[in-house]
Amino acid sequence: MFSASKINEEKYDLVAQSINQGFDSPGPDASVNPTSATADNAVSPLEDAKAKFDELVLEKNLEGEMSASLSPYGLKIELASSSLFNSGSADVKGSMQSSLVDLSGIIQGLGENDYIVEVEGHTDNVPIRTRQFPSNWELSSLRAVNVARLFEKVGVKKDQLSAIAYADTRPKLPNTDEIGNAIPANQGANRRVVVHVKKLSAVND
Repeated sequence: MFSASKINEEKYDLVAQSINQGFDSPGPDASVNPTSATADNAVSPLEDAKAKFDELVLEKNLEGEMSASLSPYGLKIELASSSLFNSGSADVKGSMQSSLVDLSGIIQGLGENDYIVEVEGHTDNVPIRTRQFPSNWELSSLRAVNVARLFEKVGVKKDQLSAIAYADTRPKLPNTDEIGNAIPANQGANRRVVVHVKKLSAVND
């Protein structure tokens, strides 16, 4: 009985010592607000949309054909024309329509009341002269319109959308070198559709 009593007394001393240390240790810093700390680390809706877009690109092996970046206005998505259209055509390829539908779903997830979607058509400097497309203005215009129409068809609100034609007036890279020779790789990069998902608040400001 003495032995058992001695063991219980030692356990009691250990527990009491632990409790005393707990009372003596400093508590949480009142200056740190857990709610504000969580808010500071929160991912914005646009950052979340970009992450989903990046996952889509990896899933469908579209690196180099589709890319996204955050801008002061919102989310900027670039789509290579070579992946979307055949040469001299404004019809979206069937193989790319499902990817645009997925992209539309990401855009719709942002909320129709907070964002607008501007679809830009861009060409290189090589002129086109066909019955359907007398110039690059018509080609870039219809390419932007067809992407916007596809977005509308799968749920993006019409009053959120606009289609803009730039033809070859806003190249991403120089189409030619210093002596006027064409740079095919740059021309390919300039043939693109750009989708700007813009915050209404930034547009209004």
